[in-house]
Amino acid sequence: MKIQFIGATEDVTGSMTLVECAEGKILIDCGLYQGSDDIVKKNLRPLPFNPKEIDAIILTHAHLDHSGHIPRLVKLGFRGHIYATKPTLKLARLIMSDSAQILEKSEHHILSSFYEMEDVMIAISLFKPKKFHEPFELLGMSLTLRPVGHILGASSVFIQGEQKIVFSGDVGRFNDPIIFPPEKCPPTDILVMESTYGGKIRKGDLEEELAAFLKKIKRESQVGIIASFAVARGQLLITLIHKFYQLHPEEKVRFVIDGPMMTEANKVYKEFSHDTKCPEDLKTALEEVEVIDHIREWDSISKKEGPLVVVTSSGMVSGGRIWRYLENWQNDPNACLFLPGYQAAGTAGKALSEGQRTIHDEQGKMIHWSGEVLTSEAFSSHADQSELISWIKDIDKNTQIFINHGEVDSKQMFKDKLTELGYKNVTIATHNHSS
Repeated sequence: MKIQFIGATEDVTGSMTLVECAEGKILIDCGLYQGSDDIVKKNLRPLPFNPKEIDAIILTHAHLDHSGHIPRLVKLGFRGHIYATKPTLKLARLIMSDSAQILEKSEHHILSSFYEMEDVMIAISLFKPKKFHEPFELLGMSLTLRPVGHILGASSVFIQGEQKIVFSGDVGRFNDPIIFPPEKCPPTDILVMESTYGGKIRKGDLEEELAAFLKKIKRESQVGIIASFAVARGQLLITLIHKFYQLHPEEKVRFVIDGPMMTEANKVYKEFSHDTKCPEDLKTALEEVEVIDHIREWDSISKKEGPLVVVTSSGMVSGGRIWRYLENWQNDPNACLFLPGYQAAGTAGKALSEGQRTIHDEQGKMIHWSGEVLTSEAFSSHADQSELISWIKDIDKNTQIFINHGEVDSKQMFKDKLTELGYKNVTIATHNHSS
């Protein structure tokens, strides 16, 4: 059995790993590179395999950096099955469709013509849902999806063939307010492990920081704009804000969400609310939240002064509805932008988080932001260093560990920490490296 590391080796995004055995080839994840133009251009690199020869894709979860390359493979001839949990496949359908629509509308996009909606529809026809803990046979191997927290439906992948191999996927935090904690990594011969926060210990308390933000918006009569990922982060924020206003009705202000994909993802989260820690709170929050959908609804708030709270996409200010909010309130020094999440290099969100106040939208239009910018490290849905270490506590210290899916410094710090703790075979995966 051979493992070849194709994506998420140089940074956080673009997850894609090839597993080859005597009977055939499978991919673990098939994601897009995201971030600066230089990073996005990596999607155009020739693939080190023929997509027609891939027998299956195992999708750990739905995020674009894990699923967004699938329609491209379809366009190039892939027709194998795509295995994942049912929630993952439903969310992946939304995310891939949104990506295709963006590419079709943006003729000057770096990935223009990379794939079309037709390719997404073919990909959807290849979906094969699997339940957690339900082994299935593939190419003479037994595969099992195990809950790994992070977002709805996310899994790690346990393969039993010539050797035991675990692919972590994105490991979730142990105290997520709505998603159950990850199941510990089982004993294995080889572990391929993410390291997004491998060099960090999470700071802050997300519910306390969100409460402070909401109180500030009411107290100072501000327009509060929260940049959110449409899937997972959006549903978390909606639920927590709803619960806060229930507990503190005196702090309540008008609260709206704006993002078509967020609204669609809400439906999936409601459908699978029984898989979360707080099914009734989640369902109620998602059903009762005010949605900005039509132009008349946008007009109703575009001239409004605070207090107002808006949750809108995207989380890294790299596209989506957030641009009209930044443009509309850019000259209001009392406006407040909240960035509660990871900001990738090259994104407008990263620039704003580092103090820049002049940014450019997707069409190159300049925006001069005059209001506040608040950031937080508390909202990440990724396990931090201590949680990643806890996740692998049941594996043998001689297990072969390959680290991927992290910035260079993060991977190195995580490797150093594992070595310090006595793990003897830790390697940082490199692009196209085979093992």
